[in-house]
Amino acid sequence: MKKSGNLFYKTIQLIIAAFIGKGLGFVREMVLAYFYGASHVSDVYVAVQNIPAIIFTLFGTAVTTGFIPLYSEISVKKGKKEADKFANNVFNVFLVLAIILSFLGVFFSEQLVKIFAGGFNGETFILCNQFAKIIMPTSLAIILVYVYNAYLQIEGYFNQNSLMNVPYNIVQILFIAIGFYTENVYVLAIGLLIASYSQFTYLAILVKTKTSFKHQKILKVRDPAIKEMLILVGPVFISTGVNQLNTIVDRALASGLVEGSVSALNYSSEVANIVTQVIILSLTTILYPQMTRLFASDNREEQSNFTEKYINIVSLIVMPLTGLIFIFSKEIVQILFGRGAFDANTVEFVSKALKIYALGIVGASFRDVLNKVFYSMKNTVIPMVNGVIAVACNIGMNFALVGEYKYLGLATATALSSTICTILLFIQLVKKLDGLQLGEIGKEFLLSVLGTGIMSVVVYGSLNLFKTSSDFLRCLIGGLIGILVYIIILAVVREKNIMNLLQKMKK
Repeated sequence: MKKSGNLFYKTIQLIIAAFIGKGLGFVREMVLAYFYGASHVSDVYVAVQNIPAIIFTLFGTAVTTGFIPLYSEISVKKGKKEADKFANNVFNVFLVLAIILSFLGVFFSEQLVKIFAGGFNGETFILCNQFAKIIMPTSLAIILVYVYNAYLQIEGYFNQNSLMNVPYNIVQILFIAIGFYTENVYVLAIGLLIASYSQFTYLAILVKTKTSFKHQKILKVRDPAIKEMLILVGPVFISTGVNQLNTIVDRALASGLVEGSVSALNYSSEVANIVTQVIILSLTTILYPQMTRLFASDNREEQSNFTEKYINIVSLIVMPLTGLIFIFSKEIVQILFGRGAFDANTVEFVSKALKIYALGIVGASFRDVLNKVFYSMKNTVIPMVNGVIAVACNIGMNFALVGEYKYLGLATATALSSTICTILLFIQLVKKLDGLQLGEIGKEFLLSVLGTGIMSVVVYGSLNLFKTSSDFLRCLIGGLIGILVYIIILAVVREKNIMNLLQKMKK
C-alpha cells in the first residue's frame, strides 16, 4: 500500500510539473500569436526551431532508450563507480558529436531550410536561413540535455523532465516580446539559442547538487558498452528517424500552402498533444521502470494483467478528453490564442485543424503506451517496423490529401496514421502476450466509447443554455458537465475502475 501510495503521489507530482511546463509552452504560443498571429514571421519561427529539435531528437531518443538500462546493468554488476565512468564516456562522445553537428548545421543551413521548409521563397526563405544559422548551435545543448535528463531519471528524479521547460519557455516569451517592441525579428532567433542553453544550465545544476556525478575526461568511442548501446537503440533510432521524416514532409508541404498554414498546424497540434505530452507521458515515465522489472520476470500472468490494466486506464482517461477537445475546439483556440494579431478568421482557421487532430489523440496515446510495453520486453524491432509502415501511410496520405484539402489534409493524414500504427502494434502485442484478456480490453474500450458518446450528446445539448457566456465559462461548465455525465454513465454500467475509485473516495 505504501509503495502504491508513493507511486500515486509521484504520478500526480509529475502531472503537475508537466502542466506547469506545458502551461508555459502555451503562454509562449499565446505571446507569439498575439504579436505575430499566423504570419510569415511566425511560420519561420515555428519552422526553424523544429530543424535542430527534429534532427537531434534522434540522438536524444538513443540516449534515453539505451543509456538507462546499460547504466543500471553496469551499476549492478561492476558498481556505481564503473557506471559513472560509462556515463562520462557517453557524455563526452555525444559532446564531440554535438560540436561537429553544430558546425555542419551552420555551414549547411541553406540546404537544411530547403529540406524542412522547401515551400518558403523570397524574403521568407532568406529570413528562415538567417534564423537557422543563429540557432543551429543549440544542437550542443539539446543533445547534452538528453544525457543529463537520462542520468537524473536513473537517480530517481523525474520532475525535471517537465520543469526544464520552465526556463526554456520563459526566455522565449521574453525575447518574442523584445523582438516585437524593438522591431527586430532576429531577437526571436537569439531567444531560441539562449532558451536551449537555459535548459542545459538548469539540468547541469540539478546534476551537480542532487547527485554525486563528477565529470571526467573519458573518451572511448570503441568502448564495448557504447557499441552495445548503439546496437540496442538501432531500431529505435530508425523508427524515430522516420517519424522525424514524417514531420519534415508535413512542414515542407505546409510551407508551400497559404501563409499561416505552418503556424496553424503548430498551434492546433500543441493543443491536441497536451493529452499525450502531459498525462500519458507522466504515466509512462513512472510506470516504465516497473514494466521493465515485471517483464524481466517469468510471470506471464502478472505481465498480462499489468498491461491489460494499463491499457484500460488509458482508455478511460483519453476518450472523454478527446471528445471535449473536439467539441470545444473553437473556444479553446479563442481562449489560448484569440487576441492581438490572432483575429476571428485565424481562430476559425486553427480550430478546424484542432478538430481533426483531436480525432487522432486516441491513436497517438495508445501508440506511445504500446511502444513502452514493447520496449519493456526489450523488443525495439516491432515498434520500428510498425512505425515505418505508419509513417509511409502518413506521407502517402499527405500527398494524396494536401492538393484538395490543404492544411486540413495534412492534419487528417497525421490523425489516421497514428490510429493505423496503434492497430498494428496491438495486433503484434496480442501475438506476444497470449495471456491478454481481449474480451475485457474490448469491453472496457466500448464502455469508454459509450460514456464519451452520451457525454458528447449531453454537452452539445446543453451548450444553448449558456451560449451567451464567455468562451472560458462555456469550456469550464461544459467540461464539468461532460466529466460528471461520463462518470455517472460508467458508474451505472458498473465499470470496475470507476467503482474502485468511488469506493476509495468513500473510505
